Amino acid sequence: MFDIQVNERGQITIPKELRERSNINPRDNLKIDIDKQGRLILYKKDLLDDLEDLIKRDLINEGYSEKDFAEKIPERKKELAEALMNAVMESEEQYEQGELTSLQDLKKELNDEGYL
Repeated sequence: MFDIQVNERGQITIPKELRERSNINPRDNLKIDIDKQGRLILYKKDLLDDLEDLIKRDLINEGYSEKDFAEKIPERKKELAEALMNAVMESEEQYEQGELTSLQDLKKELNDEGYL
């Protein structure tokens, strides 16, 4: 447990040991929430958080409001997951048919040609 203090401007400093243990680096984006007991929860944003932010922006652009988010965000995530899986399966089929090369083969070819 770490003790920190809020300064006059409402800012806190995350102790170095905690930043190192949680892999928080300069320019990382963090999220803060409050649980049902009133405790603050601070966590590092990840790709899924960014994806959710993009989904929210799209929903707003489509005329949805925040009250629709609870229903619409899981639907959009499922649609994206299905599209991603389809893209992966198509890529695997193309690779098996010789239409694509592996990253390892590409690196070898670039190395053989003196580019790496």
